[in-house]
Amino acid sequence: MYTLTMKKEHGILGLVGICIVILAFSFAGVISDVITRLIGNIDGLLLLMICLLMAVLFLGMLYSMAEEEGWLPHRHKTAEAAPAASNPGPKQPGEGK
Repeated sequence: MYTLTMKKEHGILGLVGICIVILAFSFAGVISDVITRLIGNIDGLLLLMICLLMAVLFLGMLYSMAEEEGWLPHRHKTAEAAPAASNPGPKQPGEGK
């Protein structure tokens, strides 16, 4: 008997694919808005705003998935700065009176 469960990798890759397709459609909408010169009227402005909104939402979703999966490098500036702050070095003569 086969199980119909989906592995986590397949689920993540499916979501990434959907996000990329929606991003491509959003950018295509912005480009078509500019090419057809619809920006000058209310229809073009609404199309532009909707495409930008969809692009921002799905780009944010893609970023959060990539960060959660560890695909993006982590920067640990605070971890490097903490030992330097805790060890100020030797005191100079006349300092700290």
